Amino acid sequence: MKKYFVYILKCSDNSFYIGVTNDILSRENQHNEGLNISSYTFARRPVKLVWCQEFLNPTEAIHREKQLKGWSRKKKEALIQKDYDSLRKYSRNSLRQAQTDKEKIMEKLPYSHPFLFVDKLLSVNGEGAEGTFTFHKDSYFYQGHFKDNPVTPGVILTECCAQIGLVCLGIYLLGKELDENAVQIAMASSEMDFLAPVFPGETVQVVSERVYFRFGKLKCRVRMFNAQKKMVCKGVLSGMFKQANDE
Repeated sequence: MKKYFVYILKCSDNSFYIGVTNDILSRENQHNEGLNISSYTFARRPVKLVWCQEFLNPTEAIHREKQLKGWSRKKKEALIQKDYDSLRKYSRNSLRQAQTDKEKIMEKLPYSHPFLFVDKLLSVNGEGAEGTFTFHKDSYFYQGHFKDNPVTPGVILTECCAQIGLVCLGIYLLGKELDENAVQIAMASSEMDFLAPVFPGETVQVVSERVYFRFGKLKCRVRMFNAQKKMVCKGVLSGMFKQANDE
Protein backbone atom coordinates (compact mmCIF):
# COMPACT_ATOMS: atom_id res chain seq x y z
CA MET A 1 0.00 0.00 0.00
CA LYS A 2 1.33 3.41 -0.96
CA LYS A 3 2.39 5.69 1.87
CA TYR A 4 2.41 9.48 2.08
CA PHE A 5 4.47 11.67 4.37
CA VAL A 6 3.92 15.17 5.70
CA TYR A 7 7.30 16.60 6.65
CA ILE A 8 8.97 19.62 8.20
CA LEU A 9 12.39 20.80 7.07
CA LYS A 10 14.53 23.22 9.04
CA CYS A 11 16.30 25.58 6.66
CA SER A 12 19.71 27.22 7.03
CA ASP A 13 18.02 30.50 8.05
CA ASN A 14 16.12 28.61 10.82
CA SER A 15 12.80 28.92 9.02
CA PHE A 16 10.59 25.88 8.51
CA TYR A 17 9.33 24.37 5.27
CA ILE A 18 6.33 22.02 5.26
CA GLY A 19 5.49 19.66 2.42
CA VAL A 20 3.96 16.31 1.47
CA THR A 21 5.56 13.46 -0.51
CA ASN A 22 5.43 9.71 -1.07
CA ASP A 23 9.23 9.32 -0.77
CA ILE A 24 10.59 11.23 2.20
CA LEU A 25 14.31 10.46 1.73
CA SER A 26 14.27 11.31 -1.96
CA ARG A 27 12.40 14.54 -1.30
CA GLU A 28 14.91 15.71 1.33
CA ASN A 29 17.73 15.07 -1.16
CA GLN A 30 15.88 16.95 -3.89
CA HIS A 31 15.55 20.00 -1.65
CA ASN A 32 19.25 19.94 -0.79
CA GLU A 33 20.28 19.44 -4.42
CA GLY A 34 18.35 22.57 -5.40
CA LEU A 35 16.56 21.01 -8.36
CA ASN A 36 13.84 23.68 -8.32
CA ILE A 37 15.25 27.22 -8.46
CA SER A 38 11.85 28.71 -7.57
CA SER A 39 11.46 26.55 -4.46
CA TYR A 40 11.35 28.25 -1.04
CA THR A 41 14.26 26.09 0.09
CA PHE A 42 16.57 26.82 -2.88
CA ALA A 43 18.23 29.86 -1.27
CA ARG A 44 17.96 28.37 2.24
CA ARG A 45 20.06 25.24 1.81
CA PRO A 46 21.15 23.06 3.41
CA VAL A 47 17.90 21.83 4.89
CA LYS A 48 17.37 19.14 7.49
CA LEU A 49 14.39 16.86 8.03
CA VAL A 50 13.22 17.46 11.63
CA TRP A 51 9.75 15.88 11.65
CA CYS A 52 7.47 13.68 9.53
CA GLN A 53 4.17 11.85 9.83
CA GLU A 54 3.01 8.87 7.78
CA PHE A 55 -0.41 8.55 6.11
CA LEU A 56 -2.09 5.93 3.93
CA ASN A 57 -4.69 8.35 2.58
CA PRO A 58 -3.38 11.22 0.38
CA THR A 59 -6.36 13.43 1.24
CA GLU A 60 -5.59 13.16 4.95
CA ALA A 61 -1.93 13.96 4.26
CA ILE A 62 -2.80 17.09 2.29
CA HIS A 63 -5.21 18.21 5.03
CA ARG A 64 -2.48 17.74 7.65
CA GLU A 65 0.00 19.72 5.53
CA LYS A 66 -2.42 22.65 5.26
CA GLN A 67 -3.12 22.48 9.00
CA LEU A 68 0.56 22.67 9.94
CA LYS A 69 1.16 25.58 7.56
CA GLY A 70 -1.34 27.58 9.61
CA TRP A 71 0.45 26.91 12.90
CA SER A 72 2.63 29.40 14.73
CA ARG A 73 6.39 28.83 14.93
CA LYS A 74 6.16 28.00 18.65
CA LYS A 75 3.53 25.37 17.98
CA LYS A 76 5.63 23.81 15.21
CA GLU A 77 8.67 23.74 17.51
CA ALA A 78 6.63 22.04 20.24
CA LEU A 79 5.54 19.37 17.74
CA ILE A 80 9.10 18.80 16.53
CA GLN A 81 10.41 18.57 20.10
CA LYS A 82 7.50 16.30 21.18
CA ASP A 83 6.66 18.81 23.88
CA TYR A 84 3.01 17.82 24.06
CA ASP A 85 2.19 19.92 27.13
CA SER A 86 3.23 23.08 25.29
CA LEU A 87 1.52 21.84 22.15
CA ARG A 88 -1.79 21.55 23.99
CA LYS A 89 -1.32 25.02 25.47
CA TYR A 90 -0.55 26.58 22.09
CA SER A 91 -3.48 24.69 20.57
CA ARG A 92 -5.87 26.20 23.11
CA ASN A 93 -4.42 29.66 22.51
CA SER A 94 -4.58 29.15 18.75
CA LEU A 95 -8.20 28.05 18.98
CA ARG A 96 -9.16 31.18 20.93
CA GLN A 97 -7.21 33.39 18.52
CA ALA A 98 -8.72 31.66 15.49
CA GLN A 99 -12.21 32.20 16.84
CA THR A 100 -11.46 35.88 17.41
CA ASP A 101 -10.00 36.20 13.92
CA LYS A 102 -13.07 34.58 12.36
CA GLU A 103 -15.37 36.94 14.23
CA LYS A 104 -13.35 39.95 13.05
CA ILE A 105 -13.45 38.73 9.47
CA MET A 106 -17.22 38.30 9.62
CA GLU A 107 -17.52 41.85 10.97
CA LYS A 108 -15.42 43.17 8.07
CA LEU A 109 -17.58 41.61 5.37
CA PRO A 110 -19.08 44.46 3.29
CA TYR A 111 -22.48 42.77 3.02
CA SER A 112 -25.74 42.63 4.97
CA HIS A 113 -29.11 40.93 4.66
CA PRO A 114 -30.48 40.06 2.16
CA PHE A 115 -27.17 39.90 0.27
CA LEU A 116 -25.04 38.24 2.95
CA PHE A 117 -24.34 34.61 2.04
CA VAL A 118 -22.12 33.56 4.96
CA ASP A 119 -23.66 31.98 8.06
CA LYS A 120 -20.55 30.44 9.59
CA LEU A 121 -16.87 30.78 8.83
CA LEU A 122 -15.55 27.36 9.85
CA SER A 123 -11.87 27.90 9.18
CA VAL A 124 -9.50 30.30 7.48
CA ASN A 125 -5.71 30.36 7.08
CA GLY A 126 -3.14 31.43 4.53
CA GLU A 127 -4.08 28.57 2.22
CA GLY A 128 -7.87 28.88 2.06
CA ALA A 129 -11.23 29.34 3.76
CA GLU A 130 -14.22 27.18 4.58
CA GLY A 131 -17.74 28.18 5.58
CA THR A 132 -21.45 27.38 5.35
CA PHE A 133 -24.70 29.05 4.34
CA THR A 134 -28.36 28.00 4.39
CA PHE A 135 -30.55 29.21 1.53
CA HIS A 136 -33.80 30.09 3.27
CA LYS A 137 -37.00 29.16 1.50
CA ASP A 138 -38.40 32.71 1.65
CA SER A 139 -35.34 34.33 -0.01
CA TYR A 140 -36.26 36.94 -2.61
CA PHE A 141 -34.44 35.28 -5.52
CA TYR A 142 -36.69 32.21 -5.49
CA GLN A 143 -39.68 34.22 -6.67
CA GLY A 144 -40.23 33.14 -10.26
CA HIS A 145 -37.01 31.05 -10.50
CA PHE A 146 -38.39 28.64 -11.58
CA LYS A 147 -42.20 28.64 -11.57
CA ASP A 148 -43.53 25.98 -9.14
CA ASN A 149 -40.03 24.47 -8.85
CA PRO A 150 -37.61 27.06 -7.42
CA VAL A 151 -33.87 26.50 -7.73
CA THR A 152 -31.05 28.69 -6.41
CA PRO A 153 -29.76 30.81 -9.33
CA GLY A 154 -26.19 30.15 -10.45
CA VAL A 155 -25.26 33.78 -9.91
CA ILE A 156 -26.26 33.43 -6.24
CA LEU A 157 -24.22 30.25 -5.85
CA THR A 158 -21.26 32.10 -7.36
CA GLU A 159 -21.78 34.99 -4.94
CA CYS A 160 -21.88 32.59 -1.98
CA CYS A 161 -18.64 30.97 -3.16
CA ALA A 162 -17.08 34.42 -3.59
CA GLN A 163 -18.10 35.72 -0.15
CA ILE A 164 -16.87 32.65 1.74
CA GLY A 165 -14.02 31.42 -0.42
CA LEU A 166 -12.60 34.65 -1.82
CA VAL A 167 -13.62 37.62 0.33
CA CYS A 168 -13.19 36.00 3.76
CA LEU A 169 -9.81 34.68 2.65
CA GLY A 170 -8.79 38.07 1.24
CA ILE A 171 -9.67 39.85 4.48
CA TYR A 172 -7.63 37.30 6.40
CA LEU A 173 -4.62 37.74 4.10
CA LEU A 174 -4.72 41.54 4.46
CA GLY A 175 -4.20 40.92 8.16
CA LYS A 176 -4.07 43.13 11.20
CA GLU A 177 -3.74 46.35 9.24
CA LEU A 178 -7.48 46.10 8.68
CA ASP A 179 -8.26 46.43 12.39
CA GLU A 180 -9.08 50.11 12.04
CA ASN A 181 -9.85 50.28 8.33
CA ALA A 182 -12.59 49.14 5.99
CA VAL A 183 -11.84 46.94 3.02
CA GLN A 184 -12.77 47.64 -0.57
CA ILE A 185 -13.36 44.67 -2.87
CA ALA A 186 -13.87 44.36 -6.61
CA MET A 187 -14.51 41.09 -8.40
CA ALA A 188 -12.06 40.59 -11.26
CA SER A 189 -13.18 37.35 -12.88
CA SER A 190 -15.20 34.18 -12.31
CA GLU A 191 -15.22 30.83 -14.06
CA MET A 192 -17.80 28.45 -12.61
CA ASP A 193 -19.11 25.00 -13.50
CA PHE A 194 -22.50 23.99 -12.08
CA LEU A 195 -22.96 20.29 -11.44
CA ALA A 196 -26.15 19.93 -9.38
CA PRO A 197 -29.10 22.10 -8.27
CA VAL A 198 -29.41 23.70 -4.84
CA PHE A 199 -33.00 23.88 -3.63
CA PRO A 200 -34.63 26.24 -1.10
CA GLY A 201 -33.80 25.24 2.47
CA GLU A 202 -30.52 23.50 1.62
CA THR A 203 -27.31 24.17 3.53
CA VAL A 204 -24.11 24.28 1.51
CA GLN A 205 -20.43 24.24 2.43
CA VAL A 206 -17.86 26.24 0.48
CA VAL A 207 -14.16 25.38 0.46
CA SER A 208 -11.52 27.53 -1.20
CA GLU A 209 -7.85 27.08 -1.98
CA ARG A 210 -5.54 30.02 -2.65
CA VAL A 211 -3.82 30.08 -6.05
CA TYR A 212 -1.96 33.36 -5.47
CA PHE A 213 -2.19 36.66 -3.63
CA ARG A 214 -0.01 39.54 -4.78
CA PHE A 215 -0.35 43.28 -5.24
CA GLY A 216 -3.82 43.11 -3.71
CA LYS A 217 -5.13 40.57 -6.24
CA LEU A 218 -6.35 37.24 -4.92
CA LYS A 219 -7.12 34.22 -7.07
CA CYS A 220 -8.51 31.01 -5.62
CA ARG A 221 -10.23 27.76 -6.50
CA VAL A 222 -13.63 27.24 -4.93
CA ARG A 223 -15.89 24.23 -4.44
CA MET A 224 -19.42 24.02 -3.04
CA PHE A 225 -20.93 20.88 -1.50
CA ASN A 226 -24.47 20.09 -0.33
CA ALA A 227 -25.43 18.29 2.89
CA GLN A 228 -24.86 14.93 1.18
CA LYS A 229 -21.25 15.98 0.42
CA LYS A 230 -22.06 16.09 -3.28
CA MET A 231 -20.26 18.81 -5.22
CA VAL A 232 -22.78 21.24 -6.68
CA CYS A 233 -20.37 23.71 -8.30
CA LYS A 234 -16.70 24.52 -8.64
CA GLY A 235 -14.57 27.16 -10.28
CA VAL A 236 -11.89 29.83 -10.11
CA LEU A 237 -12.56 33.31 -8.73
CA SER A 238 -10.36 36.39 -8.47
CA GLY A 239 -10.77 39.82 -6.94
CA MET A 240 -8.94 42.99 -5.95
CA PHE A 241 -8.58 44.00 -2.29
CA LYS A 242 -7.46 47.29 -0.73
CA GLN A 243 -7.95 49.31 2.43
CA ALA A 244 -10.47 52.12 2.16
CA ASN A 245 -7.76 54.68 2.97
CA ASP A 246 -5.25 53.38 0.38
CA GLU A 247 -4.15 56.06 -2.06
